[in-house]
Formats: sequence, C-alpha cells, structure tokens
Amino acid sequence: MIKGKRIFLRRFQVEDASILLKWGENPRYHKMAGFEKIENLGQAKKSAKLYAERNLSYLICLNDTKEPIGLIELYERGMDANSGLLKTKELGFLLDESFEGHGYMTEALTLLINYTFKELGQLEIWAGTFEDNLKSQKLLKKLGFNYMYDVDYAMISDIFTYQEKYYLLKKADWLKINENTKS
Repeated sequence: MIKGKRIFLRRFQVEDASILLKWGENPRYHKMAGFEKIENLGQAKKSAKLYAERNLSYLICLNDTKEPIGLIELYERGMDANSGLLKTKELGFLLDESFEGHGYMTEALTLLINYTFKELGQLEIWAGTFEDNLKSQKLLKKLGFNYMYDVDYAMISDIFTYQEKYYLLKKADWLKINENTKS
C-alpha cells in the first residue's frame, strides 16, 4: 500500500470485480482511457484477477471510507536489458467521473511517480493519452511530463482507429521539480 494525505493506493483483489464492472459498462471510460468493455460480473472477475496479478496495478481509494475511486498502473515498456527499457515504465490511469475535479488523480500520480523513481529506481515514465483527452494531457503537463510525439495507430493496423499523444517524465526532471517546490 502507498499512502497519501487523502487517498491510498492498494493492490487489486478479485473482490474488486464490481467496481471494474461499473467502469467497464461506462462508454466514457472506453472513449477517454481505452478501458476495456466489461459486460457482466464473470468478465469483471477475470479482469480483476488479471489486475491482481500485475505487480504495479493499484486501486485508488479514499482514506476515510476505503472506497475505490480510480485505478493507476505502470506497464513494462520492454524486457530487453540491452535496450535500456527496463529502467522505464508506461503509466495508465482512470478516475471515476464522480470524483473528478478534487485533485485525487494529481495526488495518486504524485504518489506513484515518487514510488517509481525513489523505490523502483526507474529513470523514465511515459504516458499516452488519446488525442482528445485534454484533461489528462493538462494533468501530465502540470506534473512535469513533456510532450514527445503522436502515434496514429490506424497507420499500423486496420483494427485500430485512434491516435495517441505520448509524454515523458525523466527522474532528474521530477526530482528538480520537487526540489523547487519544497523551498
């Protein structure tokens, strides 16, 4: 568990299937975050099991009520030691729409970024957002991520129809930002 002032991040459990079903049934999360469609509790239980098996997947929960309000996770960008990708991760996140606008995702991302750089020894964190997800792009920039490039996945395969913007945060930049905010 990673604890903050108002929230904490905890690992997934199979019992979290109902919250995944709630988000998986909502088309807004498919459109804004690419969250998978989940149509029944059986699918939700399978998804919860998969999330629970991932080492760096967390539910964002309120400290006072323990209520799950979002999810946040880090993905491997590659497993080849020679490529340098073992020292870099990619970030994914989703916040329940009824909790938007209160700074919870800023707090969750700050907790996970600190953990990633200080405890896991990562050097870079990447994040991709759908082209029209302006809220996420604004949040990433606020946290110090820099826009790097666009990818049009429709050019890669006919099964994809979306474009993503990719952002990068380097450990040295994050530490510099945090150093400046403490003084």
